[in-house]
Amino acid sequence: MKILIVYYSRHNHTKIVGDLIGKLLKGVVEEIIDIKDRSHLINWEKSVFDEELRTPTKIKPMKSNPKDFDLVIVGSPIWHGITPALRAYLKQNKGKFRKIALFTTFSASAENADYVVEKLSGKKPISVLGVQDRQIWMGEHKRLIREFCERVKKLLNIY
Repeated sequence: MKILIVYYSRHNHTKIVGDLIGKLLKGVVEEIIDIKDRSHLINWEKSVFDEELRTPTKIKPMKSNPKDFDLVIVGSPIWHGITPALRAYLKQNKGKFRKIALFTTFSASAENADYVVEKLSGKKPISVLGVQDRQIWMGEHKRLIREFCERVKKLLNIY
């Protein structure tokens, strides 16, 4: 079973979750790189505005093709929905996903990220994980990630 984990991360919270999922599921892990600079506060505010208006962004080419994997697990922080970078990745690869799963990191609410991922990818996520920033700070994320990985393994009959 080949698994690809792709994520966009601005403050490393989503990276922390994605890397641990990759380790637990023995998957290939790749970070989505947004060409637009979103590193400073003013750029972050514009990023939230971009998400609200669904403004397209450009991402750097990825090494892995989702068609080559049985499952692609996508990850994104929630700004006001999923990030423009993940939105771009899903649109670029629509029709290439055999199965998809989703994880998000957020401060308050995961919004409707699973619905958006389904619409953009053409596939309903087989499993969804939401991790709040505070759960990462408190070290609670590891248990949640293990539970998510166990659900994925069970759904894919991986033991």
